[in-house]
Amino acid sequence: MAALKAVQHLFAAGGPPLNLRFLLEGEEEIRSESLPRYVRDNAQRLKSDCVLVWDGVFDEQGWPTLATSVRGLLYVELHASGAPNDLHSGLYGGLAPNPIDALAGIIAGLKDHHGRITIPGFYDSVVPTSPQELAEWRSDDANYAARIKAITGIRALDGETNFLARERTGSRPTLDANGILGGFVGEGVKTIIPATAFAKLSMRLVPDQDWRTILTSLEEQVHSLSTPGIEVRVDVLDAAPPVAIGIDPPTADAMRNAFLTSFGNNPIAVREGGTIPVTYDFQRSIGAPLVISGIAQADCAAHSPNENLTVDHYYRGIQTVIRFINELAAIDQ
Repeated sequence: MAALKAVQHLFAAGGPPLNLRFLLEGEEEIRSESLPRYVRDNAQRLKSDCVLVWDGVFDEQGWPTLATSVRGLLYVELHASGAPNDLHSGLYGGLAPNPIDALAGIIAGLKDHHGRITIPGFYDSVVPTSPQELAEWRSDDANYAARIKAITGIRALDGETNFLARERTGSRPTLDANGILGGFVGEGVKTIIPATAFAKLSMRLVPDQDWRTILTSLEEQVHSLSTPGIEVRVDVLDAAPPVAIGIDPPTADAMRNAFLTSFGNNPIAVREGGTIPVTYDFQRSIGAPLVISGIAQADCAAHSPNENLTVDHYYRGIQTVIRFINELAAIDQ
């Protein structure tokens, strides 16, 4: 809406000074299939000088950001099955395979106690963090970790213990269980050995990891961690490649100037921890410089109840897009 309102104001003022095209994404949280396919099928029609993906965030200190990469995604369901039906845990406990036990063991076995993912070859293609980035992050890592805990309410940070907190949020891949369900979970008592159980797992991937290669290794690891009498399978729910973004000086400078005028701060370069699937298709099919930024505040409760955007950020976001468009027009001249 901030971007749409910005262009409405530009038309009211006799502009805008550039040809503009909006592509609206309505499926970004539910597999993002239609827009990437549209971009690929219409690549020649969509040729542009710049692509703004207006889906970024402010950092924990309240600074706007420019993404230098976005993580990819491999999102799967693990299904485990044992007996054809639920069984009495008194009559068959100690004999019948338990899918919940097996699934819990599989999930636990995919990471060690230091947060390192145990899938064979998982880290083989990870591009190391640059010394310059590490130096910048190291100087502020303790403050960054404290801000994360304050915003989220968590008591301690998790993940790979031998990496900086800032590294773990953007430049390192992850594996997390998102949900698990099986057996009897209603009110009252029913002591059973369940017939089935399933869990959802998400892996955030970084350049140059390939989700297809990791899927193959994951399937092999899941089967090796399973227990006798349990059948397991891996179903892919969603997948997207990671994207590395070269910050193009003219377009990035246009966004820096726009944020500086509207918010009073220059945006900082970050490795975005989330996934924006269509960025890969913009990069491969259109080839224009990508600018990934946005106005969501760090404590916006993303993916949680009461996800929000402050009114101040909304109004300043309108101003930022207006100024960004005008800055681009000045470059073009």
